[in-house]
Amino acid sequence: MGIDLKVIDCTMGGHTLVEKSVIEDFNSKSQLIVHESQEALFFKDGQALDLFASGRHTLNSDNLPLLKRVFGKIFGGETPFPCEVYFVNKINVLDVLWGTDTPVVVEDPKYHLIVNVRANGQTGIHVVDSRRFVVKVVGQLPEVSADHVRRSIKGMLISSIKEIIAQTIVEKGVSILEVTTMLSLLSQAMQEKLNARIADIGLAVDHFAVESIFGDGNDLAKLREAKERRLEMMNEAELEAYRMTILSEARAKARATEGYTYQDERRFDVLEGAAKNEGAGAGFVNLGVGMGVGVGVGHTVANMAADIMGGTSAPPAIQPVPMRMCTKCGGSVVAEARFCSLCGNPVESRPAFCPQCGEKCATGARFCASCGNKLGE
Repeated sequence: MGIDLKVIDCTMGGHTLVEKSVIEDFNSKSQLIVHESQEALFFKDGQALDLFASGRHTLNSDNLPLLKRVFGKIFGGETPFPCEVYFVNKINVLDVLWGTDTPVVVEDPKYHLIVNVRANGQTGIHVVDSRRFVVKVVGQLPEVSADHVRRSIKGMLISSIKEIIAQTIVEKGVSILEVTTMLSLLSQAMQEKLNARIADIGLAVDHFAVESIFGDGNDLAKLREAKERRLEMMNEAELEAYRMTILSEARAKARATEGYTYQDERRFDVLEGAAKNEGAGAGFVNLGVGMGVGVGVGHTVANMAADIMGGTSAPPAIQPVPMRMCTKCGGSVVAEARFCSLCGNPVESRPAFCPQCGEKCATGARFCASCGNKLGE
């Protein structure tokens, strides 16, 4: 069966990825030769045990600790023992040409249309975890070629690629019409996500290239129509914005030339609108003045109202309301009032200060000594 053979090795062809050794019964003094770019994995009863890197190894209980645990103390001599050895080519890169067999249905993130997307490209895959790969992909096959592995993992790759294409287009917000300008970025994003998917079976993506992503003919025509409509809308909006900018600049120059501000212009608009409203306009203007929005404001409103309504001269200045001081609380009281509005104290009928010139008046005086104004009854 191979007990007399002391050397276990395997020379694999360029298209072989995994090969099982024909020697299954050997003793503890056998020599294991693992070539460069290979790893050797020992199996017993379908269980992956010890793993050897490249080099020459003399099999004994020191470098076969997991196998020793299975056989107990039989390694004391040259007792033959059954075991399977798989040689894994770690350097061979699987060049896999891929393409979506069915379209990927996605919503174009820019034009919000449902599009059937197809893609194709190429990727390179190599083994990074021999134990995991042999257990989950190879199984009990005596030999596994690169073509066999391609067929085994291609379905999983295409399924993952479809999902990643949809996710990447949506996450990056790239329209199908513009996706060809971002193939390198999409390739990098897909490689990272695909590596996370296939790490569970001991593989890794060496390189990943998206050569083309395209939509079905009818879908592309709809996208182009949507793009043209958007461009038309954008052109109209930009043209309107340009008109508004020119108009604003012209108005600003006019205000600067005529010597008024934007706030003045707004006040003119309000008063002009009030003046054009028969009855309501005059009432509004009179109300603004009558409420005493402020003596200064009253003058401004009155002057503007006169200008708008075609007046040739400014209205007379608004006279201040005559006031006097309460002798009890010191509050300001309208000159004609008989009682203080703050404390209710009766006040003298004659003011302490002349409402005309503001000079202090003598108690009981009927006329102001400074201007002759009549002080009251």
